[in-house]
Amino acid sequence: MKIAIALLAGTAALTLPFYAFAADSANVDSSVQYKDNGGYNSSATAKQTDAQGTETTVKNSENVDVDSNGNTTKHVKKETVVDPKGLGNEKKQIKDVKVEQKSNGGSKKTVETKSLNNAGTDVTTKSTTDTNVDSKGNVTKTTESKKTVDPKTGLFSSKTATSKTKTVNGQVVDEEKQSPNPTDNQ
Repeated sequence: MKIAIALLAGTAALTLPFYAFAADSANVDSSVQYKDNGGYNSSATAKQTDAQGTETTVKNSENVDVDSNGNTTKHVKKETVVDPKGLGNEKKQIKDVKVEQKSNGGSKKTVETKSLNNAGTDVTTKSTTDTNVDSKGNVTKTTESKKTVDPKTGLFSSKTATSKTKTVNGQVVDEEKQSPNPTDNQ
């Protein structure tokens, strides 16, 4: 029952903002399918066209699985496309989040965001946080991030920045950073 209420609240949060704006047309579609393992699949799509002809489409999907130990894996994907009237001016953003529970109380979370603007610049950001708890209760967290900006202005024009941080019980024990400009590396 709690899952159903959460899904309805999530769908309402996705769709109600579309009605706050004056629109010539709006369409919302959603579905939920429950699994035998206690998980579920849900999806919602909302489309709106405003008075200026800008079409906005938001697609959300969520997949939750529960293993035999009760640990959950949750995968959420959101895709937003804003397409103003005219040619070649579409903007797109995709956010993909996956969270896996571990039996030791830890988790692994991966967040990937991709966006493409109307000038053709691709920006991809991926961050993974791996959290482990040992038998003494010490929490070790390793976070790795990578951001790539590709302006499509020519060959070899993309730039990538990376970082890796390891903490134990909230204290940084190791940190690495690498940026596209060698003077920015620390």
